[in-house]
Amino acid sequence: MNAYELEDIAHGYDGQTVLTIEDWTAEEGTVSGVVGPNGSGKSTLLSLLGFVTSPTQGKIRFKGRPAEPFSDIVRGKVAMLPQDAFLLKRSVYSNVAYGLKIKKQNSGIKTRVHEALDMVGLDPGTFARRPWFALSGGESRRVALAARLALQPEVLLLDEPTASVDAASAQMIKAAALHARQQWGTTLIVTSHDTEWLADISDNLLHLFRGCMLGNGRQTLIFGPWTGNGSGMLCRAFPQGQVLEASGHPPDPQNAVAAIEARQMRLYLTADEVAPYHRRLKGILLRLSYEQSTRLTSAAVLVGGMIFNVYLPEAGTDNRRFHPGTEVWVGYDPHSVAWF
Repeated sequence: MNAYELEDIAHGYDGQTVLTIEDWTAEEGTVSGVVGPNGSGKSTLLSLLGFVTSPTQGKIRFKGRPAEPFSDIVRGKVAMLPQDAFLLKRSVYSNVAYGLKIKKQNSGIKTRVHEALDMVGLDPGTFARRPWFALSGGESRRVALAARLALQPEVLLLDEPTASVDAASAQMIKAAALHARQQWGTTLIVTSHDTEWLADISDNLLHLFRGCMLGNGRQTLIFGPWTGNGSGMLCRAFPQGQVLEASGHPPDPQNAVAAIEARQMRLYLTADEVAPYHRRLKGILLRLSYEQSTRLTSAAVLVGGMIFNVYLPEAGTDNRRFHPGTEVWVGYDPHSVAWF
């Protein structure tokens, strides 16, 4: 069953639309990563999924049923950790127990609170009695997450959960979120600038840009200026005389933004290996990372100051030849470029 089904969503403020999604679903028990630059609509999307507000237009179904803020269908089932989650001026224990008491779940509160603190790596014996003002920034963030985990939600929405926290807290927050999925089957929807982590844990990646959905999976955004080359292609110049070519006719070529999915590009060690139908760009392989969700190895390639996300060839090809720091060639089909 789908935890969420979004259809013809449009949402705005003061008459200005900031988010549009024609169709999107999230299955129960999956992890969905939401990526995009600041102002792309990530926090707005989480507010809609958390039923903090209703969309200006469109329908949101929660487990197959239309749902709205404060409806019984979602009450107590969805928990959200916003970027600016604040603690009550109380002890750590009281903060974590607060939601359970609001739900009038009076039995087993102590056990639930201690379990939630353990999940975020805070020893209950040390932290339960500690006042809110005696916590570091990372500890405060972990207590705020523990307060959500104590509710054992069916859906957990995390908005930049590891932003502005120390490395140890970031690691504990990541582990706690994944533990919730494993232990309770919680559906996770996470926004983060830590794209490597998101790509590794997510069953699907949702890209947002200027309030629009670009699609799923890894992508590379390429900003203008673009110029015509006289043969129907638009070109984006890079240093050292390199040019990226793209087909299509965006409304405003000068300021258009192009996107290429990682699956639409290939990595080569020499120019001679590049497929005949591919254009090519020379760059430096910066890093490699294996994605458990796709079972593919992704490569970050620096081309003229821009990083391209590319997947290495699938099984059957010797990928041991690729090493960070080496010169490589990115091959792409100009007809696979999408415009926004």
